[in-house]
Amino acid sequence: MNYYDSHAGFTFTNVKLQVTEITAKQNHFNVSRIDEIYFNEEIDFSKDKETKISSLLQAAFEELSIKNPITSNSASFSLPQELFVTSHLPIEHSLLNFDLTEEFRWNLSILYPYLNWNDYVISFYEVDEKNVGVNDIALVFALNRKYIKIINDFCGKNNLKLKFIDHCHLAANNILNLNLLSKINNHVSIYISQKTLSVLVSMEGKPVYYEDIPIKSAYEVPSIIKDKFNELNQKQFNFSLAFLIGDSTSSGIAKTLTEITGINFSLVNPFTQLKADTSIMTNKYYTETNHLFSPSAGVAARI
Repeated sequence: MNYYDSHAGFTFTNVKLQVTEITAKQNHFNVSRIDEIYFNEEIDFSKDKETKISSLLQAAFEELSIKNPITSNSASFSLPQELFVTSHLPIEHSLLNFDLTEEFRWNLSILYPYLNWNDYVISFYEVDEKNVGVNDIALVFALNRKYIKIINDFCGKNNLKLKFIDHCHLAANNILNLNLLSKINNHVSIYISQKTLSVLVSMEGKPVYYEDIPIKSAYEVPSIIKDKFNELNQKQFNFSLAFLIGDSTSSGIAKTLTEITGINFSLVNPFTQLKADTSIMTNKYYTETNHLFSPSAGVAARI
């Protein structure tokens, strides 16, 4: 465990800013704050200028601070699926990390020639052949530098040390591994947001498959998941646990997916294995809508 006095994890979406503050106390993580603020207007990341996005982010943070000042000196952010370009790409193990990243950049430029790939930061997860039944691949995630600059400038303005910027689904998967001890299990998690449904399969706690699927309404979700699970079974992905994450999830959706797939779907309570200050024990976000804070808790507790 990395020790720090206090760390704030933010989830930054197109409609709101969420925060989970976690403190390391006596060899365990302690949740000291959970909160959220909705923006005055919805952000369109594909059209809105950086100045507008920055302004809405800052205004939400100031409103959070008026309610209760942020005590942390460091912060990490999770960002929505729609801001990332993702792909499964072959991996060449003879290449060093920098050369491998540039190889991915070249491959992505072939797949998405309309994007300026010099503007993107690339990260990746290696996937072992034994987990996918094909040649070794990498799950590649790319984020435009302008979003990194927005967050870095925000942290500088508010005297916060930026530690991590993460994909919302990967951040939530971190809390699954940490809280639910799922490193010993194979599991699938479904992240449902307004416009995107993402599927992440993990084996021994490591991502081995990821896919974004555009959606128009929640009514599409059951049929999409049923078809996707049939496809994953054909790929011989075997998992015993399934989890629902994201703003558009509910116990009703979990029940429906359990019925149509035969696999038990659970909403994720990210605070199950975390101690909490007595001051937030009655907080509605802690008692009623805790499953919505998995990404912010995941980046706050990132090791």
